[in-house]
Amino acid sequence: MGNDAKLPTCLDDLCALERAVEKEWWWLAGALYAVAEISAEVPHTPGGRFRELQAQKLNLDSKRVEIAARIASIIGPEKTA
Repeated sequence: MGNDAKLPTCLDDLCALERAVEKEWWWLAGALYAVAEISAEVPHTPGGRFRELQAQKLNLDSKRVEIAARIASIIGPEKTA
């Protein structure tokens, strides 16, 4: 994401977005694991798809951190602990 202006400002919307991104993150983590497992079994498998999934997961990691930071800024540090 990288741009705070694109994130919702309402806490409920941020929490819904956080859940959606979390779901996508887990799907990608599973896909990466499956591709890595297959690649380990077939030594000459091209790594392009794995790298693509890995890049998507890194993007989602950034998005998750950005959403969590926005939520923390709304509810304050005393409620995030």
